[in-house]
Order: sequence, then structure tokens, then C-alpha cells
Amino acid sequence: MHGDYLAVSIAATTHQWLMDEAVSNLSGKWRPDESPSVQLEPERYTVYCADNRIEVSLWNLEQMKVRRSSNVCQFQSYTSYSSALNFAQKNFGGEGEGCSC
Repeated sequence: MHGDYLAVSIAATTHQWLMDEAVSNLSGKWRPDESPSVQLEPERYTVYCADNRIEVSLWNLEQMKVRRSSNVCQFQSYTSYSSALNFAQKNFGGEGEGCSC
């Protein structure tokens, strides 16, 4: 029984110490009423024609040109993969179908 009390006491003390350290590390560096300075951009799924085939990718246009070839053109970008696939299906017959730039 004494061992259980000791273990709980050590765990509580360790938890409090970790919380105190976290608070002291944050003090003066960030305030909850301030907005963060870094704005994250959402992922963009883009429909491309690359090497004469429709492709949906997270890569940007420059990355596609390096990875696929210079024969790449960009059509439309979406924040959801399903929206990009729907665009490719509606306008080109789907991913993997033929296209030209």
C-alpha cells in the first residue's frame, strides 16, 4: 500500500513539474490573445495534363515539370481530392485519360 501511495505521489509531482516547465517556457513568447504569425496554407489537389495524361497531384506546377517533364499544363486546384477527381472526370473522362497542352 505504501508503494502505491509513493508512485501516485511521484507521478503527481512529475506532472506538476512538467506543467510548470511548459508554462514557464511559454511565458513572454506567446499570448493566447495574439494570432499566430504563421498561416498554414491548405493542401491543394491540382488537375494536370502531364505527358498527355490527366493526373491529380499535390505537387505544384514547377514540381510537376521537374518530375514529369516540361510537357505539363495545369487546369484547376481544389482543397479536396474528391473535388479534383470530379473535375477530371467531368472534363476529361477521369484520371489517366488522354489530354494535350
